[in-house]
Amino acid sequence: MASCTRFENGQEKITKQFIINKVQTLRIMIRIKINSYTSIAKLKLRLAAFLIFMCLGTSVQAQLSGNPLFTGADPEIHYFNNKYYIYTTAIYGTQFHAYSSTDLTNWIDEGLIFDLFPDSPWAQYNGWAPAVVFRNNKYYFYYTAETKIGLAVGNTPIGPFTDIGAPLIATDPYTDDIIDANVFIDDDGQAYIYYGGSGKSRMVVRKLNPDMVSLATGPTDITPPNYTEGPYMVKRKGIYYMMYSNGSWFNDTYNVQYSTSNSPMGPWTYRSKILSSNAEDKGPGHHGVLKMGNCDEYYIIYHRYENGTSGDRKIAIDRMYFNSADQIEPVNMTNYGVAPRVPDQSCPTQSIVSGGIYKLTHKGTNQCLDVFNNGSTSGTNVQQSTDNGNDAQRWVVTLESDGFYKLTHKGTNQCLDVFQNSSAQGANVQQSADNNNDAQRWKIEMMSDGYCKLTHKGTTQCLDVDNNSSQPGANVQQWSDLGTDAQRWKLDLIEVPIISGGVYRLTHKGTNQRLDVSGGSTQQGANVQQHNPNETDAQRWVITKESDGFYKLTHRGTNQCLDVDNNSSQPGANVQQWGDLGTNAQRWKIELMPDGYFKVTHKNTTLCLDVANNSAEPGANVQQWTDNGNDAQRWKLDLVKPATTLGTAKPANGALNNTDETSSPLNVYPNPVKDTLFFTTEMSGIPVRVFSESGSLVKQQIVKENSIDVSGLATGIYFTVFEKDGAKITKRFIKK
Repeated sequence: MASCTRFENGQEKITKQFIINKVQTLRIMIRIKINSYTSIAKLKLRLAAFLIFMCLGTSVQAQLSGNPLFTGADPEIHYFNNKYYIYTTAIYGTQFHAYSSTDLTNWIDEGLIFDLFPDSPWAQYNGWAPAVVFRNNKYYFYYTAETKIGLAVGNTPIGPFTDIGAPLIATDPYTDDIIDANVFIDDDGQAYIYYGGSGKSRMVVRKLNPDMVSLATGPTDITPPNYTEGPYMVKRKGIYYMMYSNGSWFNDTYNVQYSTSNSPMGPWTYRSKILSSNAEDKGPGHHGVLKMGNCDEYYIIYHRYENGTSGDRKIAIDRMYFNSADQIEPVNMTNYGVAPRVPDQSCPTQSIVSGGIYKLTHKGTNQCLDVFNNGSTSGTNVQQSTDNGNDAQRWVVTLESDGFYKLTHKGTNQCLDVFQNSSAQGANVQQSADNNNDAQRWKIEMMSDGYCKLTHKGTTQCLDVDNNSSQPGANVQQWSDLGTDAQRWKLDLIEVPIISGGVYRLTHKGTNQRLDVSGGSTQQGANVQQHNPNETDAQRWVITKESDGFYKLTHRGTNQCLDVDNNSSQPGANVQQWGDLGTNAQRWKIELMPDGYFKVTHKNTTLCLDVANNSAEPGANVQQWTDNGNDAQRWKLDLVKPATTLGTAKPANGALNNTDETSSPLNVYPNPVKDTLFFTTEMSGIPVRVFSESGSLVKQQIVKENSIDVSGLATGIYFTVFEKDGAKITKRFIKK
C-alpha cells in the first residue's frame, strides 16, 4: 500500500495564493509566492478511479508519474550519475531546489541547493531560472538574479555550489532583461549561452570558453519570431530547434513556441506553437527537454497553474514527439504524466506500425534495402540499391508474438533472413521462406538521430551494409554493433493497408491502454473503454471495409459492432458495442496521420473515437468527440498475426466443432494470401472445404500439388476444414 500512499501525496493539488510585488527599481517584477491552502476536490475527482485500481491491487499498468509533480517554476531536467534531476525556482525569489528520481515517476526533494543569501556574494533578490551543465568533471549552475546571469560550480549534481564571485553577464546592448539562461553544447564541443526576457523580448547568444566560466565572444541578437523569454535549444538530425516561451508568465497567454535553423545562431524559420493553456491548466511554459540516451525519445518539463492563473505554479512532465516531417508535434498536456523509464540500451519503437509497408533507406545515402532483381525465390540475396519505388524495396513489418519484428518482402512470403541463422559476424542476409524462427526475427530500436538499428534476435549482430558503401548493389550482411552509419536505417512508412477481415488491436497514443469491451462482454450495449493490454478477445477487433467505403469494427468472437449510442452526432456521445444493424452508427472512417497513428471518425460527422479527458487510467471511458487533433483521438492499429490460440469465432453452422488446431503440425501459408494457399504438410488428393467467417460454405476442392486456389475469394477471414488421419482439422487464413 506504500505505493498508493506515495502516488496520492505526489499528486496532491494544494494551491497557494500568489503575491505579485512590482519592484520599480530595475523595472522588473519580483515573483514571490506564499502559502494558502485551498480545496483538494479537484485532486479527488481526477485521481479517484486510478487510485482504486492502484490500491486494490488489480492488474493495472505500471504507476504513472501523475501531473503536477510538485510546486515550483522555471524547471530544467537532466540525467546525471544514473539519476534524473529537475532543477526549479523555489519560493521567495531567492532559492533553488533539486528533485531526483531513478524512474521519472517517484521524485525525492533533494532540498535547497542554492540560496542567493548567503550563497551569492553579489545578489539578494529576483533569483530564478536555473540551468545546469556537466563538463570538465564539474557541474556548472547558471542562474538569474537581479536581471543578471550568475554562475556557481560544484562537484555533484546537487552541490554544494560555489559562486564565481561576480555576474557572468551583467550588461547587454540588446536587452535590459538579462534572464533565463540556457546553455547548449554542440556536437563540436562549442558551448553557447542563450538568454533574454520580456523587458525588450530579445534573445541574445554568446559563446562560452571550454572552461564554462568565461565568455569567448560578445553578444549577438538572434531573436526568433514571437519570442518573449525562456530559450531552450534542442538539436536533432542536424536541425537546431530553438524553443521559447511567449506571452505573459502570470496569465493564460503564456505558451511555448519554436523555430528552426541549420545553425545554432540562426537565422530562424518560425514553425508553430506546441504548448498552451487548456480548459483546466493555464499558462504552461518556461520549459526544459530531456532526450533519453541515444534514443529518439523526448520528454518536456514545464510549469503551469492548476487553478485558473492563481496560486503557485506547479511542475509537470509529458512526452514530446517529432513527426515524420521532423517537426515538433503539439504537446499533449496531461494529468497523468509519464510512465516509468529507466535508461538502458534499448530504445522504444512506438512509431513502428505493425502490418505497415516500409521502405528502409541506408543512412546518408539514397540506397534502399532491396531484393536482387525483385526475386521471389527463397535464398535470393539482399543488397542495397538505388531507390526506384518498386516492390523490390518494400517490406511489410509485423510485430511477432515474441516481441521481435519480422520483415516480409512485399508480394511474397519471403522474409529478411540470416543465412543458417548464424550469429557470426559477416553472415550473409538473404530472403527466405517464412519458417517462423529466429533467423527471421529482428529487434528494431529508434536512435536519437531518427534512424533505426535492426539487431538479429539472440545476437549483437546488426543489419549492415558491407564497408558502409554507398554504391548500388553493395551487399547487406550482419555485423557487430559498431554504432556507425553502416548500421543505421531510415524506416519510411509508405502504406498501412487495412486488411478487410483482419484482426486488429487499437492502442491509445502515448499510453499502453487498448480499446476494450468492459469485462470482455458479448452482451449488446456493453460499454467500450480502454484498459491494460491482456491479449484477449476483449481487445481484438475485426475490421471490414463495407460497400460504402467506411469500416466496421466487430468485437472479436461476437457479432457486436463498435457503435455510437443512438447514432448521435453530439460530442460526448457514448461508444458501446451493439448488434450489427448495418447503419451509420457502426461505420467509421479510418485515416493514417503523419505520425503513423490513426484517426477514427464516426460516419457523417467530424467526431472522433476519443478517450474521455485523454486519460491513461485503465477503464477510462471511450466516447466520440470533436476533432481537436490531440492524442486523445489517435490510435495505433496493429494487425494481430492470425494464430490458433486467439479468438473463438466459429462458423454458425458448427463446421468448426471438434477441431484441433493446436495439436496438428500442419499450417497454411502465405497468410495473408493473395492467390494460392499452400500446406506445410503433404495434403495432395485430400478434399477441403472453405468457410467464410460467418460459417457459409464458399468453396470445395481437392488439394492439388499441396495447394488450393483462393484467387476468387473476396478479402476477409476464412477457414479451411478437412479430415486427415481420422481427425477433423481447421486452419484459419486471411484473404487479401
